[in-house]
Amino acid sequence: MSKEILVKTLEGIGIEPSATLLNKFEAYFKLLVSWNQKMNLTSITDEEGVYEKHFADSLIPAKSLSFENKKVLDIGSGGGFPGLVIALAFPSSEVTVLDATAKKFIFLKEVAKELGLSNVKFVNARIEDRKVPEESFDIVISRGFAALPIFLECAAPFTKVGGYVLAMKGASYQSEVEASKKAKALGLELKKTDVAELPNAGVRASVVYLKNGHTPKKYPRRWDEMKREYR
Repeated sequence: MSKEILVKTLEGIGIEPSATLLNKFEAYFKLLVSWNQKMNLTSITDEEGVYEKHFADSLIPAKSLSFENKKVLDIGSGGGFPGLVIALAFPSSEVTVLDATAKKFIFLKEVAKELGLSNVKFVNARIEDRKVPEESFDIVISRGFAALPIFLECAAPFTKVGGYVLAMKGASYQSEVEASKKAKALGLELKKTDVAELPNAGVRASVVYLKNGHTPKKYPRRWDEMKREYR
């Protein structure tokens, strides 16, 4: 029963839920639960919750944008959501996972090794440290990293012109969009907001911005500066 939501989501984005792919998701689940006993990766550890609120949720953005043959940056990936899930479902993609917590990369690299993910790169840094090349990614994505105005400032400098910034949000997405008044100054234009709903996770919104101009070099600013402005 727990895997049905994942199967349905995969089919909804045009991916065959083969036995091989589903076995890899099962291996990911088992690794997550095992490693979560050693470090705080997630508060969701039951099978149904992980398959819906982590795996299926991480694939909902693929209904808005294609990840096939795309260079993707996942900011603040945590337990690998959505970055590693995207890499698993879209082997033609090239996913860079960025997170400031070094110990999480021990887990993420183990997942990549066990699942045979050769299309993932790992960067242990804060986004404002500029450890990834600017204006080089087709899609910059995040789930739960920061409020939308801060995420846009962090993501825009690393998105190529013609690429997209995609924020995964919940039911309060509209108020966050309204608060993101600096998007135009960052070279971003709101293109669409696609809303889906998961049975136990509620409203899931994919807020998509097109990068249609270069981002001024002063962005992203220091974290404390961004927090002061957007609090």
